[in-house]
Order: sequence, then structure tokens, then C-alpha cells
Amino acid sequence: MDPDTQVQMKNISKSSLPHFYGKVHEDADSFLFEFDILCTSYDFSSDAKKLKLIPLTLKDATLHWFMRLVGNIISSWEKMKRVFFSKH
Repeated sequence: MDPDTQVQMKNISKSSLPHFYGKVHEDADSFLFEFDILCTSYDFSSDAKKLKLIPLTLKDATLHWFMRLVGNIISSWEKMKRVFFSKH
């Protein structure tokens, strides 16, 4: 079994996660930069781990948008960033 498919958040406190609400004053690039740094520091740098963790950081309209994405549209972290930036 692929170890990346069994993602556990054993070391990351939910309170340390950055949040993105999708409001006009928020900077999507800064949010994803901060998210990447956090993932790297907790050894969550694989695509599967990042994709598992990202929904916990999204709030309000952005979370609703993410949850409405069709099936397997997001298959890599690079694809997630492209789709995210096209929306925000």
C-alpha cells in the first residue's frame, strides 16, 4: 500500500494552519506560500499529503468552491495551485 494514501496529521496542530476565506483583501499567493512552508516543516511535502490537508485550511465560500470541484479534477499539487489561482 502506498504510504501517501494513509495521511495522518499526527504532528500538525489545526490552530497552526493558515486559513483562506476567499475575501478580496486576502492574498492567495501568500496563503499558498505559507501553506507550503508549513507542509515542508512538518514533512507533509508530498502531493497526496498536501491535497489531504488543504481542505482544512479553506473556509466559507472557498471551502464550498473546493468541495464542488468535479471528482478527480485535482490530481497533483501543481494542478491544485493552478485551479486555486484561477479562482482567486
